[in-house]
Amino acid sequence: MESLYEWVKQLEEAQTIGELRLYHDELARQLRYWLCREELEVISEIVADAHDAIMRRVFRLAEEKTLRAETGVRPRSWCWYAMGSIGRREPTVWTDQDHGILFACAEHEEKQCYEFIRHMAAVGTNYLHEIGYPYCSGYVMATNKRWGQSLRDWVQQVKMYMSGCLPNDIRFLFIAMDMRPIYGDGELVADSRRTLFHSLNRETKLLRQMGEHVMFPSVPLGWFYNVQLERWGPHSGAIHMKHSGYVQIVNALKWLACVANISTATTWERWREMAKQALLPLPLAEEVREALLTYYYIRLKYATEAANERDYVLWRVLEANERTRLKKAMKTAKKLQRLVARQAGGIR
Repeated sequence: MESLYEWVKQLEEAQTIGELRLYHDELARQLRYWLCREELEVISEIVADAHDAIMRRVFRLAEEKTLRAETGVRPRSWCWYAMGSIGRREPTVWTDQDHGILFACAEHEEKQCYEFIRHMAAVGTNYLHEIGYPYCSGYVMATNKRWGQSLRDWVQQVKMYMSGCLPNDIRFLFIAMDMRPIYGDGELVADSRRTLFHSLNRETKLLRQMGEHVMFPSVPLGWFYNVQLERWGPHSGAIHMKHSGYVQIVNALKWLACVANISTATTWERWREMAKQALLPLPLAEEVREALLTYYYIRLKYATEAANERDYVLWRVLEANERTRLKKAMKTAKKLQRLVARQAGGIR
């Protein structure tokens, strides 16, 4: 395991995009060698550290190129942040881009600062694509003004989402809850995330609607605990690993964190704080922990076999113990959804 730590340290010294591409490709090989369920929590931290290191180097190179281009005005305070699986520190080897930029500046400089940020965002997003991070299909990237903006605009945007309560507004709020600083003034993002959680915690009507959002998609497990696999098309006989209970657990924990005003960015931090405060019944808390480990292990194991993140896994290729663990994890996801439904329905 020591050699894996050393490899991450070497990665932090990469000087070019070409070197970073090689390191990203090497991550899959390293995992195939080291991956075992008994060491999963340690390995997951190393994988997250590797992605963080790659992204920090990319964002620094993007900043340097933008400074050389003398485009706009560099804000007095700014931060590049991650969301999605990288933001929650639970990525597989091959994951797409989920990131944004938040900046603060004098009001009279905002236009020029936007020029700097947009140029840097375009450079960084393209660099990430070059080294193996696909563009986000939902356009959750700093090149989208929704996710690359001034603190003033961000505050107004969040107020709009909270007052609108439309399905997309709620989806964007769930995405924003994972904001975690990667490069720059980290407090700018951490403060914004804490403010977001504190604001959501006070909106009972919105919390009820967000609780309803956690009910979807439904876990593909039948009445008699038969796993509902894809029946048609290129993924026939496969299960979608994210939608099979993983996303449902992640979103349920986000919602419970909002209710308890726990403003941490990662799933494991949320789970630990809820377990510490006894916000989940102890047996269920342990079931959730095991379910998360199961989903992460299977996603990580089978993602190393593809050149991009592998959401679908053929049921027949899973080992017998993996199938057993996965069905148990799916039951836990359904149980957690029912808990959210009861609590959301009881909010007044």
